[in-house]
Amino acid sequence: MIVVSPDASVVAGLREGLGSEPYRLVIASNSDEALSAARSAGAELVILDAHIDSPLDQASRLLKINPALGFMLVMSEDQEMLAVEAARKGAYDFVMRPIDASKARFRVRVALEKHSRALEERAYTVALEERVNGRTEEVLQNRERIKLQFINTIRALEKALQAKSVYTEGHSRRVAEKAVEVAKTMGVPRDLIRHIELGALFHDIGKIGIRDDVLNKNGRLTEAEYDHMKLHPIVAEQILSPIEELRPIVDIVKHEHERWDGGGYPDGLRGTQIPLGARLIAIADAWDSMVFDRVYRKALTHDAALTEIEKHSGTQFCPECVRVFCGLERARLAGSNGNGNGQGHGPAAAP
Repeated sequence: MIVVSPDASVVAGLREGLGSEPYRLVIASNSDEALSAARSAGAELVILDAHIDSPLDQASRLLKINPALGFMLVMSEDQEMLAVEAARKGAYDFVMRPIDASKARFRVRVALEKHSRALEERAYTVALEERVNGRTEEVLQNRERIKLQFINTIRALEKALQAKSVYTEGHSRRVAEKAVEVAKTMGVPRDLIRHIELGALFHDIGKIGIRDDVLNKNGRLTEAEYDHMKLHPIVAEQILSPIEELRPIVDIVKHEHERWDGGGYPDGLRGTQIPLGARLIAIADAWDSMVFDRVYRKALTHDAALTEIEKHSGTQFCPECVRVFCGLERARLAGSNGNGNGQGHGPAAAP
């Protein structure tokens, strides 16, 4: 225990009061001696004489050197304001002048008990922080595992659909690239662009639930077969909704077959009720369907496909999305001086 006081009567009173206790007193008569004692002594408590210069500043310096120290003050009855300020800064207790040995003994014992509890609480807080930090690391590791599971889920679903459909491989990736290009040109926020990309990659995922004879039919669908095909957005919703990372794209995928005029499915949405991502994917999907061969017809030229898309602007497709999409494609055609043929999966008005 460190006693900082130039007053011999204070030192003597504390020696008398604490002499019978198992305390080792280190006496410092000035600031330099106090700082030296704080550096070298394994003290728990420092008792500061309030008559030294700036006792609370002195206490702060000592605690900075040795954070395990607690402190209390020796005060006069006329120093009430100093007592209040000392309490705010963490003083455990006070010993009043003139020193009463028995009262000093009691006050020091109370201060040490408070200090012991404070150290226990501090140790608990440190242990808790270490536990939280460890838990944080565990959470980060779990997130990485979840991310890996998410990626594996995507790959598994993609492979499942490719194995089921004769024309799916490459189609969804091309649709995603077109939809993202248009979205960027329209100034769509980055987060939504990512959702549009994922939505395009999974826009056909519901077709996993469609019968093979309907999905790969060489020719027009019957009314009953068409009704069966129209179930695939609902199937997609059921597949994607349980996967937390894919929930933001569920509405995009579900509503890709809505029409601007309200004649689409599954909910008959119209105009801007249809998510922007779904509107963009619908155009990119129709484009890819027309410029690549399908089992039931040959591909159209790029010019013919653009004409078909523009023909359905304001009925099947969002006019603004058509304007931007066709503008990009016509600029690309003009730059390449060709009309480009490819392979695809159905006319603009196909299901």
